[in-house]
Amino acid sequence: MIELPKNAIHPWIPSVSESWRRIDAWLAEHAPASLAGLRSPATSEAIARTESLIGMPLPDDLRESLLCHNGEDRFGSALPCGQLFPVEEIVVANHRRLENWDRDEPEMEEIPWWGDGWVPFAGDGVSPYYIASHPGMWHGHLGFAPHDDGAGFLGWPSLGAWLHHVAEAMERFDQQYAHAVQPPTSRGDGTLNWW
Repeated sequence: MIELPKNAIHPWIPSVSESWRRIDAWLAEHAPASLAGLRSPATSEAIARTESLIGMPLPDDLRESLLCHNGEDRFGSALPCGQLFPVEEIVVANHRRLENWDRDEPEMEEIPWWGDGWVPFAGDGVSPYYIASHPGMWHGHLGFAPHDDGAGFLGWPSLGAWLHHVAEAMERFDQQYAHAVQPPTSRGDGTLNWW
């Protein structure tokens, strides 16, 4: 019997760890200050504590990403998503959104503010990017929840797929190459500008 890889739905996507290896190598050469802002890996114990505090397991891709880098120390200079959250900020951001989400408001049915099973992984503190961890057709997909509008999915089927495209955009930032992720520009201080 042939055993399919873990990401068999999208077998062309490399592992999260492989994409991080490529991202780290590119940052080391082109944006060392952004690389320096990435934190060392989270421990398995810290990840387990986070899962306990938010009451659900972290998506596999997010767990693998946290084992590469436990977020970053300053506002999002490494990737085009704002600051990557360390495990403790995942808990804070999740609780912040749940506290402000009134499930009994009728308009919340039409314009979602936050959803059960959404796990925040990056953002600016008030408008997080999230991964849907609940079962169903949106399982694993990335979304964005702006503080002043309804949340929605971004079209990325997984964190692994998005990180792969970020690595591609970095490695080809000086070429004419069609990407779903726009290439960054380097600043003079060793950080990146994604916008």
